[in-house]
Amino acid sequence: MRRTVGSAVISFAVLGLVVAVALRQSDDVGRAIDAISAWAFLATVTLHVVALVLRSEAWRLTLTAVEGRSLPRRTVHAANAAAFLAGAAQSQAALPARVALLRRLAGADAPRPAQIVMADGPIFALELCATSTLLFAAAFAGLTDRWVAPAALAVALAVLAIARIAPQRLSYRPMLRGLAVLADRRRRGRLLALVIALSALTVVRIWLVLSVCGLAHGLGEVAWVWAAIGIFGLLPLGPGAPAGATLAALGQQSIGAALAAGLVLGASSIAGVLVYGLGVGMVCLAERVVRGRRTRALLGLR
Repeated sequence: MRRTVGSAVISFAVLGLVVAVALRQSDDVGRAIDAISAWAFLATVTLHVVALVLRSEAWRLTLTAVEGRSLPRRTVHAANAAAFLAGAAQSQAALPARVALLRRLAGADAPRPAQIVMADGPIFALELCATSTLLFAAAFAGLTDRWVAPAALAVALAVLAIARIAPQRLSYRPMLRGLAVLADRRRRGRLLALVIALSALTVVRIWLVLSVCGLAHGLGEVAWVWAAIGIFGLLPLGPGAPAGATLAALGQQSIGAALAAGLVLGASSIAGVLVYGLGVGMVCLAERVVRGRRTRALLGLR
């Protein structure tokens, strides 16, 4: 209870700070937001929706590797849709919501709670590796500080080493079966392809928002914003996390434009989550209607 209250207080404090900065930089923020066309915002939302679909497919793949059986696609997407909705308000709420709803929807077919939690590990590790690789490339090309290169390379190599060794050395622990996908060559390749695709969509989305907000949008800037969003997303900052991330990464260029970029990223994320959740809900409803009609038809035949 205390942790929940503390997270809520921090989240509201960050939102208050964002509002205060927005009011103080209202002219710059207004100009940056006015430069964003409806088509650009729609494209940003669309990119996020596709990334959410790919993330759910990646999660379903890691869950399949736990016990070697596939869960229904609608079940996994429904659980993730609820988790994304909870995470839009507070990132720390996403994981408990995902575990609880998957256990409720899948019943006995669902892995254990600890295994569900660990199933996120391979996806997070590969995304961290992708972010580190992008930072390394930017530093190597001279597009950001040179000192970043060895640090980013060290993180990427460490993640790859852990991903390679952990499934083999720790496979006897039931709780860690969520890492089993990394030991399966076929599934590991599919997971890597999914994570590369959703990472590419995230990079394009950040690049688009930075460019329309009038900020520098080279490889270095995109890499720093991506890394900052990942770090701030781990903190109990609520909807203010994207704005805090862009301010930390690019606030030295223009506080108003950086804040506007964060607000657009946050707003498009929430819109994308709502669209994704609505789409999943409509698919589940349609399947229920079809099953009901089939049941009535069978009863009619009898």
